[in-house]
Order: sequence, then C-alpha cells, then structure tokens
Amino acid sequence: MSADLPDDDDPTRALDDFVRRMRPTMRPPTEVPDLSDLKAKLNPQHHSAAPRARPSALRGPRPWVNDDVVDITEVQLQRVAPAAPELPELHLPTVDLDAEAAALSFTPELDLHNLASRPLPAPSVVELEDTVRQASDFAHSQWDIDDQAAAVPVWQPDADTLHHKRPRHPRILSSWQPGAWIGAVREVFDSTTEFINTPSGPAVETYPPHRLLLLWTPHAEGEPPLMRWPQVAHLSAVPEDDASEALLALLPDKALLWVQSNPAGIDWALAADLVLHHEPELRDFQLNGLRAFIDAQRQADFALLNDQYAQAEPGGAVVLKITD
Repeated sequence: MSADLPDDDDPTRALDDFVRRMRPTMRPPTEVPDLSDLKAKLNPQHHSAAPRARPSALRGPRPWVNDDVVDITEVQLQRVAPAAPELPELHLPTVDLDAEAAALSFTPELDLHNLASRPLPAPSVVELEDTVRQASDFAHSQWDIDDQAAAVPVWQPDADTLHHKRPRHPRILSSWQPGAWIGAVREVFDSTTEFINTPSGPAVETYPPHRLLLLWTPHAEGEPPLMRWPQVAHLSAVPEDDASEALLALLPDKALLWVQSNPAGIDWALAADLVLHHEPELRDFQLNGLRAFIDAQRQADFALLNDQYAQAEPGGAVVLKITD
C-alpha cells in the first residue's frame, strides 16, 4: 500500500470506531409531556369541574451516587435469660432413724399356753372297746367289698371302639368259608396334584390316594383259587377303611365277601394293566400313576426272580433257593 494515500482512503482503517459511529447519539428529551388532564381528555363526558391538579413532571430513574448510601447505626439487643421454673415444695414426714433402729432390735414376745399343765383325761374301758369294735367292723366291710369286686368280671372295651372302627358289615366275613367271594385291596399311588384350566384361570387340583380293588369268584373247599386272573378289577379313590364295603357294592345281592388281609401271590402289575387298557375315562394323573405302579411292580418281580431262583448246576433245572 502506498504511503501517499490519505488515512480516509486506507482500507485497513475502514472499521475504526465502527461501534461508536453505528450507535445512535443519546439526546436528552426536549420537553416532558404534561399528563395531568389525561383522564379528562380520554373521558370528557365524565369530566367534573374539580380543580385542576398542579402539573407534575415524570422523572425517570437516575444513577445513584455515593451520597445516597446511608450508614445505619448497629443496634445491640440485650438477650433476656428465661425465668427458672418454680418447683413445688415437698413436705415429707420426719423419720426418726434412731427410734426405728431401736424398735427393730427388740425381740417379739409370744404368749403360749402351758399345755403341759393341763392333764389329759384317761379313756375308759368302754370307750376303748367301742373304738376297737368300730375299727374291726370297718376292716371287715372293706374285705367284703374287695371280695364282691373280684367275683365280677372285669369290663374290657371293644377292640373296634378303641381303634375307632365302624362295625363290620354282616356280609363281610372275618375268615374264608366256601361260597364266599375273595377280595384284595392294594394302594397304587398316593395323593397327587394336577394343573387344570378353569373359567377363572389355571388352578391346582388335589386328588386322594387311589387303590386297586380286585375280586375272585367263590370256589369250593379243597379247590385251589385261581389268583392270577381276577373276576373284577377296579381303580377307586375310596379311603382304606371303606375299601371292603366298596368291594361289597360290586357283588350281587346277598353275596358273602372275604377280604384278604395280607394277600400274596397276586400279579398286581397284571391287574393294573387290565384297568389301564380297558378304562377309557382315565385322567392323566391316573394314567401316570398306573404306569409308574406297573414299572415298580415289574422291577420288584424281577428282583424276586433273580434273588430267589437259581440253576443248581450247569444244564440243570432252575429251582427255588432254600432260605433260612
């Protein structure tokens, strides 16, 4: 850039003092407007003849100066201590400790009658004989009561009453006799639960234990019963105490029944298979219980077969082991 050019034409100084030149110059107001009769000018119909107020000028804010700040003298307030609470006066009775100690040192005096000074009356012979006679009569009466009690049979409670059992049905026999049906009962599975769908949502249903009820036809005396194939096989949730009557309900009228207490030689897995294959309305928990019972019974039978039978010699017959 040439040095002969004036400063006004120097482009490097074009923005010098730009802010001051662009800011408008603050000019003081020429005259403050008079607004004292503004209400009368806006509402001339409500204008009254009241005296006109002295005109006043609106003043805008002005900057504060140091002289506007006034120091306030610090006032010290004296703190008043709270009044102490007044305690009520207590009037306790006067205790003479010396008198109390002296009273405790005294030994109490007891006025006992002199019994030894009074002689006891001597009983007469008649009184002694009467006393002995009364004692003898009382002893004889007690012996008589014992003899009478020994002569009466001692009462014994009924066995069914002790075990809270109901009386046996007259058609249910306590021992087998010719012409009686033979029954057997075996629990298949214990109480179980099942999830079911109800109108209000899923729910848990609990079922009681189930038992197999088996019946065999009567046989004559001396004729061996055929215990492998039962005449009737039924799966029921009847309680144990009611199983005999449930078997009796499956028999014809007036038929006699004998229920085996410790049944042996019964193929329970076969009986469960009969119910499993011929009962179409079994539920899932019943099907699962029967299948688990059959598997457990087959395993028990296989263990018995393996432990109780053996071949005496190679090529010989399989015989039952002799056990002590």
